[in-house]
Amino acid sequence: MTKETSLVSVGDFLDVYYKVKQKGFLQLASLFNLSKNKRVSAKWNQYQSSSDFWIIPALQQHWNTLISGNPEVSYESYVVQKYFHNKTNLSLLSIGCGEGKHERKFAVSGLFSKVIGVDISKDRIERAKQSAIENNLKIDYLAGDFHQMNFNNESFDLILFDSSLHHFNDINGFLKNEISPLLKTEGILVANEFCGPNRLQWKKEQLDFANDLLKELPKKYKTLIDGKSVKRKVYRPGLIRMLLVDPSEAPDSARLKNALQNNFKVLEEKKLGWNILHILLKGIAHNFLKNDEETNQLLAYLINKEEEFVERVGEADSIFGVYQKSGLK
Repeated sequence: MTKETSLVSVGDFLDVYYKVKQKGFLQLASLFNLSKNKRVSAKWNQYQSSSDFWIIPALQQHWNTLISGNPEVSYESYVVQKYFHNKTNLSLLSIGCGEGKHERKFAVSGLFSKVIGVDISKDRIERAKQSAIENNLKIDYLAGDFHQMNFNNESFDLILFDSSLHHFNDINGFLKNEISPLLKTEGILVANEFCGPNRLQWKKEQLDFANDLLKELPKKYKTLIDGKSVKRKVYRPGLIRMLLVDPSEAPDSARLKNALQNNFKVLEEKKLGWNILHILLKGIAHNFLKNDEETNQLLAYLINKEEEFVERVGEADSIFGVYQKSGLK
């Protein structure tokens, strides 16, 4: 039987090496002296999305097309138009909001009288507050552990998870006991989420497929952010490093989709892929930001190959879904 988890991998040592070059040893080592929650907070305080695949405009447009049918219509606009177009005085709670761009996209619709964003990172919340002020939007951003927050029996028309739900333990119990009570009857939950292997323990067939594609890429597209090093292989991250750096990363992600389906009525659910491009483009995504013919053709080829893979295995590592709290539940 093929081993589908790794305690330690070669990729761990390479990742630490490049992070020490980028951030310095003392800053990296300081993370390991913190408690679990403080390590999570510190990780996201320092986080910069400089070369993750979701920064690539062509991929964002691809996901927009899968969700809304239009590469120029984001999922936020799609949800507002489809589910809230004739409503006003709405309330929104976004959990794990980061720097707040998704809440701002909902807030500009003018349909929401209450918008709250919550994140464990104080630094990211401060940046979210500043952006809301600059855009003249009334959004309440709160820093802290969501489990420790008291919303005083408030209820919301919309609860949003964007790449945050997969950071929670026991997702089924979390949705049932903490999230469903916060939704109004017939309120909706929107999830734009990673639902792949727990702790990012990629399956061998994913790694093999991604590595085959990596070999095909021209060298200039495999250069890491330092401009000198070259990505030569995709590795499964080791569990030890995962737990040390960010204990919240994907502890129960493999059960995320079933948990949503168990607790809510599914209004729509769409596969977004991520099986291959997530791991293939990590660390080299900055090379794909140019809007030229070569880059666009290469991205179209990679998207097509991932779709072939998803079709073959029958499952995606990322979904967009809209779910409703039913009065019958």
